[in-house]
Amino acid sequence: MKTVRKWDQELNVGVGIIDNQHKIIFDLISDLRTATEAMADRKVLDTLLDVIENYVFRHFEAEEELIRKHKNSMSHCLEHYGMIKEFRKFRLSFRNRNNSENNVSFFLEQWFLFHIKEHDIPFFNTIANGYEEEKKAVLIDEYPFETKDRRRHKRIKQKKITNNEIVAQCYNTSSLKNYNAVILDLSLGGLGIRSSEMCKVGDLLVVNCNVGKSFKLKEKVQVVNVADNFFGAKFINLSPATEKFLIELYGSVNIKNF
Repeated sequence: MKTVRKWDQELNVGVGIIDNQHKIIFDLISDLRTATEAMADRKVLDTLLDVIENYVFRHFEAEEELIRKHKNSMSHCLEHYGMIKEFRKFRLSFRNRNNSENNVSFFLEQWFLFHIKEHDIPFFNTIANGYEEEKKAVLIDEYPFETKDRRRHKRIKQKKITNNEIVAQCYNTSSLKNYNAVILDLSLGGLGIRSSEMCKVGDLLVVNCNVGKSFKLKEKVQVVNVADNFFGAKFINLSPATEKFLIELYGSVNIKNF
């Protein structure tokens, strides 16, 4: 069994909180490799992948807060965005049983080794030696550069997908009512919706709509917050087809903004 490399002084960026987080990340990758070699249950592996995704996201969030005033912070944040996008593709393949879990641990190990050596260490060295602050913030889909109200699943506004309203047919399984609603934004976490029909927190809906010209979305969601005619809903057991579509959509939206 090939072991995952442990953190050592060669990977020291010189910032205690970041170095400690890197150590934990390599330990988590090692746990994933060990569980895979032991042929652990797929539910266990999926839980480990979820833990890794959550921790890596929070690590990137902490790192980006430290570097946000640096004039080159955008390029560094884009490296983080690219990694999250690729990792989610691995997770989708894992759920579809299309790839070995070893591929995931190998990708994570190699990505962090390269990123720390080629990006983190030089970047934090320039900060330690003084740097020019960013004069004008440039946002790409507002991700991943904002520091307020940061969300795990970045929302994509309807106007960045299509010029037309995204009209959805909704069936409320709690009130047993059918009605139309307008999708305001989408993310891997859920939907932002506007409707004249009132909903309550906890209501379960079945949502059907066309997103753009080529994708038909049909998902179960649960209402998690309500404000007048606006409400947010989280996906319940997001389908692989919708997950794949949204992952690809994140990339398309960012490319359009260059």
